[in-house]
Amino acid sequence: MFIKALLVALWTTWGFIDEHTLQLQTTRAIITGPVVGLIMGDLQMGLYVGATVELMFLAAVFVGTAVAPDVTLSAAIATALACISGNSEVAIASAVLLAVIGQTMSTIQFSFVNVAILHWAEAGNKKGDINRVKAATYIALALDALFYGVPTFLAVYYGGDAVNAVISKIPETLLAGLGNGGGMLAAVGFGMLLTTIKNKALWPYFAVGYVAAAYLGLGNVGIAVIAVICTFLHNYFLGLIEAKGDEF
Repeated sequence: MFIKALLVALWTTWGFIDEHTLQLQTTRAIITGPVVGLIMGDLQMGLYVGATVELMFLAAVFVGTAVAPDVTLSAAIATALACISGNSEVAIASAVLLAVIGQTMSTIQFSFVNVAILHWAEAGNKKGDINRVKAATYIALALDALFYGVPTFLAVYYGGDAVNAVISKIPETLLAGLGNGGGMLAAVGFGMLLTTIKNKALWPYFAVGYVAAAYLGLGNVGIAVIAVICTFLHNYFLGLIEAKGDEF
């Protein structure tokens, strides 16, 4: 079990490094689940849990500085526990709480630890110390192992009973406070995202998406389809204007 727990922890760490750098989407549950299933010796269970967790958090995305519930940690631990127990229901039931715990870890990392590292790197940059800037990058990535790899290893190695024991000892007020803080960050993140829309000509498209979500009740898939249609129409009419020129 030590080797399996270590491999699952390494994969989870890589998933976060990928998310923070290359973004090859290996962090998604639909990929993490089968990989962990292979490591644990039950690919079928990995496929099932991974697909289920992916559907649970399909709409959980970063918006600016907002930290979404963590799908990688949730999928990795839930899949491993399902493979160990042979019961997918218990593992899937704990997926949401595991995602909230991962969200808490991400909030601590991004809001406190990485900010301190960034200030340290900026101080080195002002002095022309490029080695400090490089070191800050590597340190930040290495901390992914501490924040996510170590908890994953302990959860897989000691099993579901240990995970439930730890979860039960976390004060509800602490989880509630961090959850409220995450909600506030979501508002800030959305505001920051809006500042990136510099071209006022694109704001009508934002209004279309808002109306579709707020008043028509469309989900993410429906809004995405509308966005694709608007993109094609926008490019088509721009090309038409450029081609016709003075006729318009």
